[in-house]
Amino acid sequence: MTLGRTLWALALLLLAAVPLASGWAGSTAWALFAGAAVVGLGAVLGARRVGMGGEPAVALLVLIGLFGGYLAARGAIGGGPIEVLRDSVPRLLTAARPAPPTADLLMPGVVVVFCVAVVVAVSISGAGRVLVGPPIGAVVLYAAGALLTAGAADPHGLVAVGVVVVAVVGWVLLDRWEHESGVKSPVGPPAAALSGVAAVALVVGLLPSGEAFEPRELVRPPVIDVAVANPLPRLAAWAAQGDTELLRVWGPQFPVRMVALADFTGATWRASSLYSPIGAVAPPDLPAGKRTVTAEARVTIGALAGTWLPTMGRPTATSLGDAVIDPDSGSLVLPRGTTPGLTYEAVGEVDRPDDQELTTAVVPDSTTAARYLALPNLPLTLAQYARDAVKNTTSPYERAVALEQVVRLNRVPDAEAPVGSSYARVEQFLYGPDGETGVNKGTAEQFATAYAVLARAVGLPTRVVVGFQPVAEDADGVRVLRGVDATAWPEVYFTDWGWVPFDPVSGNDSGPSAAAKREVLNRLASTTITPPPPPAPGPPIVLPTPAPEAAPAPEANRLWLVPALVIGIPVLVLLVLAAARAARRSRLRRAGAAGAWAHVLDHLHVAGRTPPRHLTAPTIAETLPAPATALAVLADRATFAPAPVRTADDTWAMARQVRSGVSRAVPPHKRLWWPFDPRPLWRKR
Repeated sequence: MTLGRTLWALALLLLAAVPLASGWAGSTAWALFAGAAVVGLGAVLGARRVGMGGEPAVALLVLIGLFGGYLAARGAIGGGPIEVLRDSVPRLLTAARPAPPTADLLMPGVVVVFCVAVVVAVSISGAGRVLVGPPIGAVVLYAAGALLTAGAADPHGLVAVGVVVVAVVGWVLLDRWEHESGVKSPVGPPAAALSGVAAVALVVGLLPSGEAFEPRELVRPPVIDVAVANPLPRLAAWAAQGDTELLRVWGPQFPVRMVALADFTGATWRASSLYSPIGAVAPPDLPAGKRTVTAEARVTIGALAGTWLPTMGRPTATSLGDAVIDPDSGSLVLPRGTTPGLTYEAVGEVDRPDDQELTTAVVPDSTTAARYLALPNLPLTLAQYARDAVKNTTSPYERAVALEQVVRLNRVPDAEAPVGSSYARVEQFLYGPDGETGVNKGTAEQFATAYAVLARAVGLPTRVVVGFQPVAEDADGVRVLRGVDATAWPEVYFTDWGWVPFDPVSGNDSGPSAAAKREVLNRLASTTITPPPPPAPGPPIVLPTPAPEAAPAPEANRLWLVPALVIGIPVLVLLVLAAARAARRSRLRRAGAAGAWAHVLDHLHVAGRTPPRHLTAPTIAETLPAPATALAVLADRATFAPAPVRTADDTWAMARQVRSGVSRAVPPHKRLWWPFDPRPLWRKR
């Protein structure tokens, strides 16, 4: 293995590994891939020096790489070597994008790079001059990166172009250098075919085009049943802790969320217990809004115990590889539980529509948003109270703003108030008898639940979120969130604009600006601000449960792409080679006797009878069928005569006769490849 080949192969692998490394957060992945490529190439070089053949070296080193990957990931995945290696790729495909750089998630990429480097090293360690191994290895790594990132790793094709350039430059320079150095390397049809495949694959396969294929759609994400506790009742306990530090946050001034509660039974809110890896392809039941901002935060857990992981917005990535998510609510859970001092990074998307968009926004119908409108056995008194509160409103946004003011007006937060989210507690909180405990007083649980119940009663899809509202940063840019900062707030879903928070406790941070809310309240005046309580409780009414929505038809299976590519690329290569050979024959036919003789030499080349370069045309013709000698003389005259020489028009027919004579000596099955053999395309005359 020459030094030039090794360095060229290493450069190709390192360049092609750049898109693959972008599938993991940070720069750790590329550094490990570079090390794996160097180790793979060096291991083969060492094996060659001790006399080990190519096939045993590949088998031994690949087994070593797979076993090393098992040792690195067995702690996180569990099970035997087969189970660990089998589950490593599905775990990676269902992880966040980009994936956290943990040992179990990095293992598949490192093993792939190492194995590719081993195979590439064996392919270039012989005396052959058809150097197809490194470009094909680069194609494999680039394709793996494109699949892992759904085409996002190299959107403009810059890395692909770089790989093509490095491959072509290496082919040209190494071929010339080894030829001048006297390296003998017979080139056969299979090697030439691989050269053609590699060239076409580099140009066609690397350059990105069209809609990216998403392999995550082919993986069924694991569903984990996590026993979680509803944190709403803990708001009072956190408030009682006062200045106890629950967590620290570095990031933008957005609310910090723990859990979004969508399922209301009439007595309490229930959190989802089924979670999947954060990168699983599972869209939420209500899509995100059209206008979002990205929030990146770093969180350190203090006295906040439990399994919930505070984040900002809908989490899209996290540095904790074992965190799981409810795709509908965006609630992030750590099944092993949080511990004081746990630090992690999280990236999320926050819906941020502007005021004008909300003014004209609509909400989904009762079938689409049935889960967020459900009010089992809603009492008639609450239903009437909600209708009175919004009777003069004209849009969903106005109803949402009016209800925020209605719930907040003349009511005060009280950490000592009775807890609970039942209809009875909501009625007591809103319009219970004077002097009764809990009337017009409550924790954030009662404010958020009262708003959600009234909003659902008037057709606004609503959920309750438990978390922390923004607090001021200290001198180091850190926000310290204490027990007194824990709260809950409702969110209303608007079609095309996503989930918008409202704050019935203070009315300050409710998504829309204060100016927009004041404008709505001024129009509504007092008619919707103080709705009279109903005179007497009535019997509860049972709202009909909407029929379950039919499951959408699954998208067309894209597994057909794999056999299509496997069959289509070789066919495309053959068509390209056949067209290039036909174009060459056309040029030679127009060149007269010299072109006819060049056609004969092309045929000798593909037949494996390449004559030495120092022989003259008549000398070569002595070993060929007639009329080779006459054609050789005509070609010499046409090439070397001081003035143009007119030759007969049958020189091409003479070339065909010689070609037929040469072909008869070769079995038919060996002649099948001749029309596509690319060697005449770069044969020097």
